[in-house]
Amino acid sequence: MEDSGGDRERMLVRGTHPLEPLVLDQVDPRARGQAHGEHWRADIRALAQQVPRWMLAGRGFDAESDVLDVAQACLATLARAMPALAEELRGIAQGAGLALSRVVAINLLGDLTREGAPLTGGTLVYFCGERGPLLGSTWDLPVGAEPYVRTLRIAPNAADDEILCLTLAGCVGGMGLSGLGVAVATTSLATLDVGVGLSGVAVVRDLLAQPHARAAHERLCSTRLAGGRVFLLADGHDYYGVEHGGQRAVLTQLGPRAAHLHTNHYFDPVLRGRERMVALSTSHARLGLATTLYAQHRPRDADAMWSLLHARDGSSRSLSIDPVPNALPGAPSDRLVTGATMVMRLHDGWVRVVSGAEHRNPPLTLRVGRWRGPSPPI
Repeated sequence: MEDSGGDRERMLVRGTHPLEPLVLDQVDPRARGQAHGEHWRADIRALAQQVPRWMLAGRGFDAESDVLDVAQACLATLARAMPALAEELRGIAQGAGLALSRVVAINLLGDLTREGAPLTGGTLVYFCGERGPLLGSTWDLPVGAEPYVRTLRIAPNAADDEILCLTLAGCVGGMGLSGLGVAVATTSLATLDVGVGLSGVAVVRDLLAQPHARAAHERLCSTRLAGGRVFLLADGHDYYGVEHGGQRAVLTQLGPRAAHLHTNHYFDPVLRGRERMVALSTSHARLGLATTLYAQHRPRDADAMWSLLHARDGSSRSLSIDPVPNALPGAPSDRLVTGATMVMRLHDGWVRVVSGAEHRNPPLTLRVGRWRGPSPPI
């Protein structure tokens, strides 16, 4: 029987959990961003110092100024396509007391990779459970980014809208669920077609603001990205699995009753022709493990999806990747680990999230407060 959200979690007193959402109720995007920047000022400044360094670690950039120049160009693209989100980023930079290009670079963490592996990854899972569809994901991040995982509850005053999303300090999105029941998860894909475009996390926020999954899919198909991505879009009625090569989106999975698992490589043969080969990638191994576990256990509820996403054997091929134990001081901070895990129930607005994984940190159960999505089955 599916958990109601409070019994099995190692819950902390409300308001003390490190992933307790920051509530942003400002109607004005710049004011919303400024509140975000002021609240997490120290964390945003610390993360902003690390991001360009990670991008210089064998990922095709010659200098930090090169990274920031590309970020500035991507901001101009965002301002044309999604001006409200560009204003929100300006507010974050103002609140954190940072140059705007450094905040934009945080939001491009999973996109700006000219060579080598993207700086984010993960395992995405969608299936229709006993009570309705579920969407879940691990979010693999540089080990140095894990301390900055956060959640946002965007619920403007005098409006019915709400978005609950997983993010990083200084970042406008990551994955999440809206009050209308639209759920979005994404992970990076390695494409040769990296360039000036929209960040994946900004696109997630934009898709979560759409009235339904169909509109989100249509919006995504007309979007140019800074890098490769796969997006899973669902709303309890429709489901779309979309691979994006930066310049072109391809629908690879359709239908709310289907099960869909994805990691960090392309399925579509055309997009695969532009895929950048990444040495020592664990993507195929993780997909094989996830597919095997799904076939063996046939998960039917949120607890089962949660367990699936936590599968691990101590190797980097695990779905839930742990930091290297007893890592020496000065060890590379760009090695990917599972920075967060999230499961969303699309029939009632229930979410379970944890920083890293449950065996390392206490999870938190949340609900979308202004829920107007599908009603739970009787």
